[in-house]
Amino acid sequence: MVCAALMLAVAGLTAVSCGKKGPPLAPLMRVPAPVEEFSARRLGATVYLRFVVPARNQDNSTPADLTRVEVYGYTGKPASDEDIVKYGTRVASVAVRPPPREDEDRTRKPKSRDGGGTPGLQAGGGEGAGQSRATEREEPGFEQGAAVTLTEALTPELMQPVVVRQSGGRKKVQEVANVPTMLGIATFDDTPSRVYIAVGVNRKQRRGVFSPRAAVPVVALPPPPTGLQVTYTEREFTLVWTPPPGAPPVTSSKADGAVLRGRPIVPSAAPSWSYDVFEVAPPAPAQVSAGSPAAPRAAPEMPRVEPPTPVNRQPVPVPAFTDPRMEFGAERCYSVRTVNLFGKLQQASEQSETVCVTPRDTFAPEPPRGLIAVASDGVISLSWDPNSERDLAGYVILRGEEPGAPLQPITREPIQATTFEDKTVKAGVRYVYAVVAVDKASPPNTSRESNRIEETAR
Repeated sequence: MVCAALMLAVAGLTAVSCGKKGPPLAPLMRVPAPVEEFSARRLGATVYLRFVVPARNQDNSTPADLTRVEVYGYTGKPASDEDIVKYGTRVASVAVRPPPREDEDRTRKPKSRDGGGTPGLQAGGGEGAGQSRATEREEPGFEQGAAVTLTEALTPELMQPVVVRQSGGRKKVQEVANVPTMLGIATFDDTPSRVYIAVGVNRKQRRGVFSPRAAVPVVALPPPPTGLQVTYTEREFTLVWTPPPGAPPVTSSKADGAVLRGRPIVPSAAPSWSYDVFEVAPPAPAQVSAGSPAAPRAAPEMPRVEPPTPVNRQPVPVPAFTDPRMEFGAERCYSVRTVNLFGKLQQASEQSETVCVTPRDTFAPEPPRGLIAVASDGVISLSWDPNSERDLAGYVILRGEEPGAPLQPITREPIQATTFEDKTVKAGVRYVYAVVAVDKASPPNTSRESNRIEETAR
């Protein structure tokens, strides 16, 4: 009986294993991984979009099966990423070169870094870009792993929210619809915004995984600051400006001047105000034509591989900023933008007027301190404390032969040491000494005299 049961069980298993075969499995199709470091920032009427081209597939295999990266924008609140693609606008289609073959000659002459002539696109040179981008091939587009920056001009049409009809079409409305509020107060989530996504497309025209969304506000821009002034010391530049109309007043404590910040109980949609300082190119010189007055010439757009980066690491809450990057003789040009923060969304105004300064070293060293004199047979020895200036050229020794007489230099060139032996003295004569410090500026700056010291030669 036991043997019969075992035979029946084996027969049943055999019947199952020998059943009808299922349909063949579809071949494995690799799709590119999401783009990395996708970000959007609005400066004036321009949105800067930045991302890194994927260099791997979603399953982590390399190289990526990738022919292009598409970027889409959608003004409003999309229900899904697919809606952004379906009802939004395609901002750009960025061509991506196939990976090089092992036998490919990598010593070809590099071409321009504009992605094969695609308008509005630049390739970045940040870390992880790879050596392959330095020697570009004949195919148009960007290498895998390249950092790409593109721009979108926010026209009035693009700033209008998308309204999707049930039929699947879409239309633009001329007014922003009323949004729900919390306790009658608009919140950050209600801020009208334009949402962007990016996605890679493989050789089979299949999209990969969508990037995380990036968004910018599409509300009215704040005015730029005015009255920018730039001054400097030997160590830093100081910028001050006038806040634009509508900026909230800055409240400071009387003790240390620190900015007092309030924390609202309910997050309001009213933006917080701050400022970003930019180092910019100098304005183009005026073009003069014969027989006509000078006519201003528009400054050419500066090529960039990255969005303009402010000098300040964090938004400046007050209308003043100091820049310690001092370099005498090098022209430095600045402009300032007003920054509005709507929660995590940020936008900056058009830039203020540009102010340029070429700092000149007119700052004398500090006078030497601690001068002492010791007389011995045929010599008077001097010593003093060293100065700490980085551009110090040395010291000049001054001497007079009687108290109150004008002092004259007795060293032709500045000396580096902080000691000096005067061996030209005459026994019995009382001398007066002082030391001045000289820097390396052209012409050199000379400090005030050190303390005077008197000593009689032996």
